[in-house]
Amino acid sequence: MLKINPLTLITLNIFFPVIIFLGKGNIFQVGCFVIATVLVLMFRKIKTCIYFILIYSVLLLAMKIVDAIKIEFFTIFFGTSLYIVFRMLPVVMISWLLVSVYTSNELLSSLEKIHLPKKIMLSVTVVIRFFPTYRSEIRMIKESLKMRNIRLSFFQPIQYLEFLLVPVLIRATMIAEEMTANAITKGIESPVKRSSYYKTNMSLLDYIILFSVTIFFLSILV
Repeated sequence: MLKINPLTLITLNIFFPVIIFLGKGNIFQVGCFVIATVLVLMFRKIKTCIYFILIYSVLLLAMKIVDAIKIEFFTIFFGTSLYIVFRMLPVVMISWLLVSVYTSNELLSSLEKIHLPKKIMLSVTVVIRFFPTYRSEIRMIKESLKMRNIRLSFFQPIQYLEFLLVPVLIRATMIAEEMTANAITKGIESPVKRSSYYKTNMSLLDYIILFSVTIFFLSILV
């Protein structure tokens, strides 16, 4: 499997929203989606790639249906929401790669290469690693409720709040504290330059990706 530096994906994730929302025409959004799809395939995440393509197709079809209905309130409310989700899907795909493929140590090591302030590095790392951990905690809470034969429903808001939302919020606070303590334990606050087990230098592949993406969008603009 080809290994791409996390900084390359972070750069693309900053670059994509600017291109998608400032570029005129759907070609910019389609170009970002194609690039994100290629990157997912480079990590051999074929099932995930198919999943994102299906989401892209469903959103595109839903936007066409909303446009065909021509009810002003319905079109403004649902059409705008679908449009934002549709446009941001390439960003979601790159974010998913950052969250699922890289460890917190790899992210910290790569961010240190650009000499970011340590508080910013800690914040970025905690945010990126928070979501997969949080998702597993939600899954564990739901499994424990099933073991106790507790069935949740939106039609029982008090029970839903008591058995799911409250434990989830409590665990979210604890997870954030645990991840922060973990980073501090690894020496994130130390004034001494940290060494790392991971090699996170930019490779030729990273430069080729960034150069190719830049040339592609510049050619579209021209």
